[in-house]
Amino acid sequence: MIKSKWIFFLLFSTLSLSLLPSSYEASQVGVSKERLEKISPVLEENIKAGRFPGFISAVARKGKVVHFETQGYSDLEKQIPLQKDSIFRIYSMSKPITGVALMILLEEGKVRLNDPVSLYIPEFSNTEVMIINEDGTTSLEKLNRQITIRHLATHTSGIAYSFTAIPQLRKIYAKERLSPYFFIDNFEALEINGNTVVSSGKSFPDICTFSAALASKAPLMHQPGDKYTYSMGMDVLGCVIERASGMKFDAFLEEKIFKPLQMNDTSFSVPASKVDRFTSLYAYPGDLGRLIPEMEGKIPDDLLMIKIDDRSFSPYLKPATLFDGGSGLVSSTEDYLKFAQMLLNGGELAGERILSRKSVELMSSNLLPDNIKGSDDYIQGAGFGITVGVIEDPGLIGQYGSEGMYFWGGAASTFFWVDPKEDLVAVVMTQLLANPWPLRETFNALVYQSIDD
Repeated sequence: MIKSKWIFFLLFSTLSLSLLPSSYEASQVGVSKERLEKISPVLEENIKAGRFPGFISAVARKGKVVHFETQGYSDLEKQIPLQKDSIFRIYSMSKPITGVALMILLEEGKVRLNDPVSLYIPEFSNTEVMIINEDGTTSLEKLNRQITIRHLATHTSGIAYSFTAIPQLRKIYAKERLSPYFFIDNFEALEINGNTVVSSGKSFPDICTFSAALASKAPLMHQPGDKYTYSMGMDVLGCVIERASGMKFDAFLEEKIFKPLQMNDTSFSVPASKVDRFTSLYAYPGDLGRLIPEMEGKIPDDLLMIKIDDRSFSPYLKPATLFDGGSGLVSSTEDYLKFAQMLLNGGELAGERILSRKSVELMSSNLLPDNIKGSDDYIQGAGFGITVGVIEDPGLIGQYGSEGMYFWGGAASTFFWVDPKEDLVAVVMTQLLANPWPLRETFNALVYQSIDD
């Protein structure tokens, strides 16, 4: 049963985006339409079981969309169906877009991967590293090496998230409100049209103010380059891009990526003209406290799903000023399918070249050293490129795919991948935080079992 108790916070020449792909089109690109039809019932079962509000799933092979399915709801309680152009919070699927922005600046010679971040954000020149002493106390030590752009882009900087930080660092993040995301500011109930709401906001006016505060008020969790720690470092990249380009980060993305690719529904907020296409955000209560520590113990944990951000009152409806490239974008399935196909095409789509083929190759190559890949800090059989995970050994990981496949997902269970060997891209959109169900593995298997050539 699903209850709402707390509210918290492709149409182009090289990708034929028919939303009703035919059996003939699928067979022409080596995909069985009959086997593709196994996807919808499995996803529908998850909706009926009360695990997810709804899905939009899309698959393209050899430049043709062979699957595009919309089912379920954008708001379950109000029984508002998902539309093919519904808009979702993509959270960490913002990261690969930030990665492409970084690659554009690399091509222009305005940044280099081994540049110290302090060249662009001077406060990072004085950042220190937290040491945990034997008696449990903490001390600080100087950097062995400067944090570089490469470190930020590969989660090896020593910056963390609140949910990946050790407790001592987590306390500092909380005290100084060191996050570019929406904080829950008030747990006292506010009644809005019969809905119980908690207010939320961001702690900093812009991404460079946040980055400077992070550098000056919090130590690193480890020395740069020593470990992989999933982090806010990619948000800091947004400030680097602003300083290096001389443009606001949102304007850079719009001019260099969104406008050329006609990604018209991708931005840091939802304009009034598109509110009716926005989705409500749900969460699985059982694991939500780990992801959002402020909510631990504040919500019932005996439900499968609760609504935590109503589409009608969401903070995403307000114009954004802090542009967080690690997690801040909203997008549609069609928009992200265009983005993924551009990467698969070697940086070009419908005559618009965003990156060179060599830039895409670098972005999707493993940049992690062997000592990190071989440790407990990262999944065996995978590497990490510039803002994307990279499959090196599908058998070792134990999932379908190909060597060289790259991917990423978002906190609300959105995800995508690009498989150059199979000439295939896939995207799934939904809105469920703290998801305990094996959605990615299931959808991955359903897509690859449909290949028939």
